Amino acid sequence: MMFKKFVVSVFFSAFSFSSVANEYLEKIQPIFDNRCIACHSCLNGPCQLNLQNYEGFARGAHHQNVYDGTRLNSVHPTRPSIDGKSVLDWRNLGFHDLNTSKKLDENLFYQFIGEKPLEKKDIPFKTVKESAFCLDDLDRTKILFSLNDSLKMPYALPPINAEEKKTIGSWLEKGAPGPTSLNPIVDKKQILKWENFFNQKDERHKLVSRYLYEHLFLAHIYFTNNQKNYYRLVRSRTQCLNGIDEINTRRPNDPPGGKTFYYCLKPYQATIVAKTHLPFEFNDNVLKRLNDLFFKSQWKITTHKTYEEKYQQIHAENPFHVFSDIPVKARYQFLLDNAHFIVSTFIKGPVCNGSMAVNSIQEQFFVMFIDPKSDNMVRSKEFENKAKELLILPGHWGSDIKLTETLSLNKTIIKHREGYRNLRADWMVKLFPEGYDLNDLWDGEGHNDNALLTVFRHDDNAKVTKGFKGDLPKTFFFLDYALLERLVYNLVVNFDVYGNISHQMLTRIYMDLIRMEAEEIFLSFLPPESRTTLRQDWYRGFLSQAMIDYIYPLTAKDHPTKIKYQIPKLAKFEFVKKVLRERIHPNVRGNHDVINWKTLSSLTLNESISDEEKVLRDLSSIEAQNGFEFVNYLPETSYLLVQNQNKESSVYTFIKNREHDNISWILGESLRFNEKEDRLTILPGFFSYYPNQFFVVQAHELKLFRKMALGVDSKSDYESFLKKFGVSRISPQFWTVFDELNLMYKKYHIQEAGVLDLTRYEMH
Repeated sequence: MMFKKFVVSVFFSAFSFSSVANEYLEKIQPIFDNRCIACHSCLNGPCQLNLQNYEGFARGAHHQNVYDGTRLNSVHPTRPSIDGKSVLDWRNLGFHDLNTSKKLDENLFYQFIGEKPLEKKDIPFKTVKESAFCLDDLDRTKILFSLNDSLKMPYALPPINAEEKKTIGSWLEKGAPGPTSLNPIVDKKQILKWENFFNQKDERHKLVSRYLYEHLFLAHIYFTNNQKNYYRLVRSRTQCLNGIDEINTRRPNDPPGGKTFYYCLKPYQATIVAKTHLPFEFNDNVLKRLNDLFFKSQWKITTHKTYEEKYQQIHAENPFHVFSDIPVKARYQFLLDNAHFIVSTFIKGPVCNGSMAVNSIQEQFFVMFIDPKSDNMVRSKEFENKAKELLILPGHWGSDIKLTETLSLNKTIIKHREGYRNLRADWMVKLFPEGYDLNDLWDGEGHNDNALLTVFRHDDNAKVTKGFKGDLPKTFFFLDYALLERLVYNLVVNFDVYGNISHQMLTRIYMDLIRMEAEEIFLSFLPPESRTTLRQDWYRGFLSQAMIDYIYPLTAKDHPTKIKYQIPKLAKFEFVKKVLRERIHPNVRGNHDVINWKTLSSLTLNESISDEEKVLRDLSSIEAQNGFEFVNYLPETSYLLVQNQNKESSVYTFIKNREHDNISWILGESLRFNEKEDRLTILPGFFSYYPNQFFVVQAHELKLFRKMALGVDSKSDYESFLKKFGVSRISPQFWTVFDELNLMYKKYHIQEAGVLDLTRYEMH
């Protein structure tokens, strides 16, 4: 009977706000939200246990880790709410039940719940990420916990309180019933309007709908003035009004399995977590913009193919082939309009984190875009036709690439990419005989704040933010249409986290090629005499130098730029100065970074700075080799909570910019760290989904915080600092601080907020 009850209730939302009294929604899910999903959410939840909604609880846990860069064969996807439609589906996919009995002493889920506060000696050595032991046997579980009670949940954190444990126990004794009612959909008119837009039957609309779907399938779509309800754009076998039957292909550009399908907006029925939250707003202005971009010009369908041909892998993986009939300018402008979202999709990706992809980027860099009027593909149909034959992507070979074929395929990819790079250089000379100038940089049309972005990498995850944040970085990404589209398809649309080692390796290698190409476009804005020296500084080390000098030498390295520079050695600084002062409107660039801009300090003369920010400014953007050893002891990211009795608390993100001699290779990253050049960026607000540490300081002690930080010269000094201001995992105040941070996140970052992740929190 218990099994049947799960099957019946598995689809009910854990995030619906029903007016009908509902024990699960009112009592159980809030406990999961506040104390469990900080670890048990997305694909990186230990044992794949996902407690973002009732379906996740019902499907249970799995022994296999999703993240496996060594698997020789791909595995069946296990995406929550997608790859299983009943509990039986999940059991067939290898998930085991945790709710094993109404008797608490025999209930596996209940046995995992801890009740004793931990002492320092009890803290496990392994982090959450490293200790995903997955037990499905009650007797062995009891034996383990009798020997080591510190392994109970929440893992190496203060236990839930007695009342919360009693509430969960009472619920389990009743058979763990799921939600009994669904919240009525309040966005029916908007949903119908958008579904009608996506499901028009003429060939032009079909092609545009496919293009939009492949770029929005990860989005959490919401309607203006209603951010309580989110939706996913899905493909359905049935008409939307008849009930959505989602087509769960491995990739969004895989064949949907039938000649007739529909694009539908499916309610996202799970608690929002920050690490996967990709909000995208739908409203009448957005709809008008899409119609203007894609349908105002009179383009025609020329590539008449059968239904099967349209989704053959040889076509589907290459967007430059599939969507060649849609004007390039329309495609590129859509990406630019939503650049922050688009870049976030491949920073967050279809996964929660991605060390194999993320370790191919620097710790901090600025991102800019070529203006559509200056993009080679937009300007020349001839260039577009020649280029698309060369822009082959690793997804062309699917998820099960034979290990023995990896080397030859890598050579094929590099050959095509180098052919494209040389083609682009030749056409740049042809189209821009005097080189680029500032007008070739997209300025957001004077109002769109997506024009300037900053990426911060934190170990195996990253964060994208609008504007130039942090001091002058080592490198820049300059993206044109071909680069931006390839990033989307290499890291999002075509990437399969369930794929084998060769698929993952080729994806990572291609990301290296994209990075170098984006850096090369940036160098083309600088004086020719500055380019080689600057590039060599990005690729230090004998092997890396040899690679860039002999395998990937600069193309058109002597081609001029129309931008005039006073001191070529300071060209990078002068370029940023010109961009911010001469090209980008203040509405687009946003506020200057008064805390961190030291090299760029001359640009902040008229900016106001608070007393708190003045104190923290003394800690920011100082390299460790200049005596600031504090940064070497810090983890990747930390939150500083400044508490003030007379006003609201404030939050700052401490970001350790870990420098490298180079990031040219997949393995051995730690061997290429350059700790002397590590710097600290301090940003007001929330800029990490995976905080490693919390610091709490009373406002009147902020200067003491600064003094002690500046005085850190050894590990013992840092430990004293940590003891004074750090929040240990076992601190009685841990959950109080965590709850306050989550509440502030939702209050001050309304659009992007979600529950923070604790799987990377330091073990102390």
